[in-house]
Amino acid sequence: MIKEKYTINSEETSLNLVQTQIESVRKKNITKTGFRVYKDEKIGVSGAIGHYNEQEQWEKAQKALSLNIEYPYEVSKDLEKSVEKTCDFADGVAFTREMEELLKALREKHPQFIFSNKINLVTNMVTMENDKGLNLHSKISKIEASILIKEKSSPDLMDAFMGMEGTRWDREEFLRMVNLTCEGLEKSAEIDSGMHKVVMIPFGCEFMGKLYSELHGLKYGTGGSLFSGKIGEQLFCDQFTLYQSLSAEDGILSPFFDAEGTVNNGERYTLIENGVLKSPYTDKKYARQFNLEHTGSAGGGYDSVPSLAPSPLVIKKSEKTLKEMLEGEKVILAFFASGGDFTPEGKYATPVQTSFLFDGERLLGRLPQLNITSHLNDMFGKDFIGVAKDSFTTLFPMHLPVMNMKVEKV
Repeated sequence: MIKEKYTINSEETSLNLVQTQIESVRKKNITKTGFRVYKDEKIGVSGAIGHYNEQEQWEKAQKALSLNIEYPYEVSKDLEKSVEKTCDFADGVAFTREMEELLKALREKHPQFIFSNKINLVTNMVTMENDKGLNLHSKISKIEASILIKEKSSPDLMDAFMGMEGTRWDREEFLRMVNLTCEGLEKSAEIDSGMHKVVMIPFGCEFMGKLYSELHGLKYGTGGSLFSGKIGEQLFCDQFTLYQSLSAEDGILSPFFDAEGTVNNGERYTLIENGVLKSPYTDKKYARQFNLEHTGSAGGGYDSVPSLAPSPLVIKKSEKTLKEMLEGEKVILAFFASGGDFTPEGKYATPVQTSFLFDGERLLGRLPQLNITSHLNDMFGKDFIGVAKDSFTTLFPMHLPVMNMKVEKV
């Protein structure tokens, strides 16, 4: 019998913002511990929140073997690795004080706007260890900001937002990004309907959703994916390479291992290379069941049997800067697009609630509401221009994708 312990500790200071003021401060420190036992190709699991009796938890996990949950896969073993990423704030007191100064600056610089929602200081510590030599440890402290921006005279619930997830803090850079957005909102711009270069804000536009669904190992293996049976085939353009990533270089601040203790070289696994499909993403179960590459994409709760769950998908950066890709054109920056989707065949359409005329550096004015349409094969095929090698901000990696899309004014 093999015993394995999976521990997740989350410590958080969360600031709730209302009317550009800190309305409340919430703190939490929660530890969740999962106990797994493996015997005769079965798995038993137990879990506890907070303090626990370890012997009782191991006994519960052993009793759970009677549920006959199959796990005929090799348990991760013989690997020790520890990664820690620190944050610029040592504690919640300093963090709260700095955010008060940030909000003061926002009130002074932009009295015609309201800033609300959340700013969090989070430390996540995750460990996985078993009696077969596995000892993995990840500790990441980070700042999470999701600030909604609304003009006081606007009838909308929000007009734009400023988000970040990073370990470094630079108040002046954060204010620069907010200033850029607010200045863009204060001016209006126009653009004709037709084909245009569109720059997508990744955390504001769900344009990657179809890749997540079609690269799912179970969907691929059962023949339900658009990509089923096409490993080794050219699906997209030569410039398109897609990683499954847990790498901080890609802006992913998560443990470097999955819920089965799998660690990929460089914290990445290439799913599509130069347009050619290499593999869907898989956990141990579906890699074996469908004779696919094991990509290390298991997830699940601390007290559940590991199961297939997507890791973040990241498009490889190009060799060009954003300015070089735009070639001097004024283009569309799709800032927030909600309510769109892909059809089963891969057609894509979405309304764009907030977008700007953009020259690669400045937001030249807010555009009227738009609809944008394309097709999966075109977005990452003939109409794909690339992902900028330079980050749009120094706060965190923000490499913007550019593609040609059909644009219609509403």
